[in-house]
Amino acid sequence: MTKKYQRILAVLLVLLFGAQMVHMGLQNKPEEVEIVVEDPLLIWYTDPDIQTYMEEAAAQIAARYKVDVRAELVSEVDYIEHISERSVAEEMTGPDVYVASSALLEKAVLAGLAAPVTDRDLTGTYSEKAVHAVTYDNDPVAWPFYIETCVMLYNRYYVEPEEVPSDIEDILTYAENFESDDLTSRVENIFKWNVADVIDNYMFMGAYTDLGGPDGDDKSQVSMDLEQITECMNYYQSLNEFFAIDADTVTSEEVIQGFIDGKTVFTIVNVPMLAELDRAVREGRIPEYPTERTAVGEDGEETVESLNYEPFYQVAQLPALTDSLDSRGLSVTNGVVVNPYSSNVEAAKACARYLTQEQAGKLYEQTGKLTACKSRLGEEGSTEEEEERSFLGYESLYEKLLGSGKSTSKTGNEHLIVYEAYEKAAEVPKIMELSNMWLQLEVVLADIWRGQDAGEEMTSFSELLKEQLD
Repeated sequence: MTKKYQRILAVLLVLLFGAQMVHMGLQNKPEEVEIVVEDPLLIWYTDPDIQTYMEEAAAQIAARYKVDVRAELVSEVDYIEHISERSVAEEMTGPDVYVASSALLEKAVLAGLAAPVTDRDLTGTYSEKAVHAVTYDNDPVAWPFYIETCVMLYNRYYVEPEEVPSDIEDILTYAENFESDDLTSRVENIFKWNVADVIDNYMFMGAYTDLGGPDGDDKSQVSMDLEQITECMNYYQSLNEFFAIDADTVTSEEVIQGFIDGKTVFTIVNVPMLAELDRAVREGRIPEYPTERTAVGEDGEETVESLNYEPFYQVAQLPALTDSLDSRGLSVTNGVVVNPYSSNVEAAKACARYLTQEQAGKLYEQTGKLTACKSRLGEEGSTEEEEERSFLGYESLYEKLLGSGKSTSKTGNEHLIVYEAYEKAAEVPKIMELSNMWLQLEVVLADIWRGQDAGEEMTSFSELLKEQLD
């Protein structure tokens, strides 16, 4: 090939590459939608924690699209029933858009209250796990909004990196070897969690329970391995002897405050508890720790180590129970649903995308909720540090960090580990017959913690689930 043709080929390749980059940029650019509506767009939600976010987002949607948008906080009692009643009335006064947890989606679909989501490449915007969470009968019926799950926390002043437990047996070993000194003098609890919270406790049975398959909507895939679960529950019950947590009085507020105050070494927390911890760190509501300590080597020689951990805590995956009994957490994904009874369905869909995508970077700061939306890495003007600090984009960034060989526990972004835990967790089922299972399971777990026979309790619970599904 002559040099002339080589130059022509090189130019063509450059032009082709440029065209591809422009095409990819257009794909990632939010779709501009012209909205023409006659009536105000109404958005309903039930969580007061997101009130500021929803009101600000509604105002921004209104300004952007030149329409009247109202966000209204309503009661969560009979939520879907009220939406249905208001939607099918002679005059439709129900919401055009509403926020609902994944557990409510079957009820919403069967009531005809969830317009299908037909967006292309939904898993390119949200994680595959989040899309499964809002899928019913193989079709996405909501836009993933924010997530909930549990992780373990430990105090970095009390635990060396090589001592981080992989299972609860390791925590018990730590407790047996624990000695109080100037650094650990505040410690009152080696391991404490809310044993009255079913989401926190689900880890003790989650590895051996299936809640309806990948989408949580298949009754034939609801199952419990009673033999393994009974063994897990016996182990769970035995922990009461070591940690003596009162199921009648313990609260999540007390648990996280004890960790903030340096009184607890290890704990299990959900996302709202983590948000409270982050607020305490930002506001300086944490104790002062010694700036150095004296370490004695194997040869008896003393050395002085400087101490300065920011933040003072670290997030870790949920520990296994033992080397032979695994654990698995629980997750809840809240989504934004479009009401097909709306006279402005396309406008409502634009609102759903705006709430869950374009405004999602403000979600954690304003509400303490972690977004289900992934970031678009490599956008112009985005540095690696900004990407790592972003509350968007856990999956893309997590994969990038894995590819670079970095450990997620050392990136400075603890939320990445929460998202990794979310990906591993079991989502709450959508199956309507199981809607009351959490209240029943909460009672069962509390009874086992107090000393009731674990095998009998779990067998009765399993039979109850079967009766409800038949």
